[in-house]
Amino acid sequence: MVVVGAGEIGARKALAMLESGASVRVIAPHISQPLAELAATNERLFLIYREYRGASDLADAQLVFAATDSESVNSRIANDAHELRRLVNVVSNGREGSFMSMAIHRAGQLTIGVTAGGVPAEAARIRDEIGRSYDAAYAASLDKLASLRRQAKETIA
Repeated sequence: MVVVGAGEIGARKALAMLESGASVRVIAPHISQPLAELAATNERLFLIYREYRGASDLADAQLVFAATDSESVNSRIANDAHELRRLVNVVSNGREGSFMSMAIHRAGQLTIGVTAGGVPAEAARIRDEIGRSYDAAYAASLDKLASLRRQAKETIA
């Protein structure tokens, strides 16, 4: 997968994809120190220090994030990705992409995703509010229920 742009949002997208097990290529002229340090120790993170050059940057990617600080560059990335039939998320204009990513809350085995009509800050606020209700204690209860369910299914079978 490719993330074009390495500002706050681009770095966050790259880190989320790394956490999910993806190999990530980040293309940006300037890359934050924390991301650069992580690349030195993570064999799935590849950094390319330059501007976006066009569709050839996306050719081998199945998933693309257009996360630059320029709407026109993000639009160009989206157009190139669409032409190549790649899934693309455009952080500056969700409707330009082929998918939107969600603000995710995880507590143990519980995962809750929130979108808010293309307003990521609001999605994050709602996610955080949900997180206060469905915290580690809830996750522990959910784990116990899952265990009880498995036991009940084994008893019935």
